[in-house]
Amino acid sequence: MAWSLGLRSRSMAARIITGIVALACVAVCGVMSNLVSAEMVNKVNEKAPEGRQFVALGWHLPKTQRLHREYKRLYPDGHLLLRLRVLMAVAIVCLLICAWSVGFFAV
Repeated sequence: MAWSLGLRSRSMAARIITGIVALACVAVCGVMSNLVSAEMVNKVNEKAPEGRQFVALGWHLPKTQRLHREYKRLYPDGHLLLRLRVLMAVAIVCLLICAWSVGFFAV
């Protein structure tokens, strides 16, 4: 019986550590995606006319979508949009792993 309790506590510790690592990964992906977005804004603003440039404050979904369209139009072979999407996908997967580790999906 004591052996079973030891395994259970080790299993729980492993899940907690996994959750902490996954949560840290979400934070890192968030910071990296912010940096990629800022680089994308700088690149688009270099080629955009004065009235069509992006301001750093006040981001919302339509503005973000316009940035992505402009970046794709100005840099058809650019890799920043793909990098941003990969970072967001990794962040979502890590968030799901973190939720699993704390028992969010437990029955």
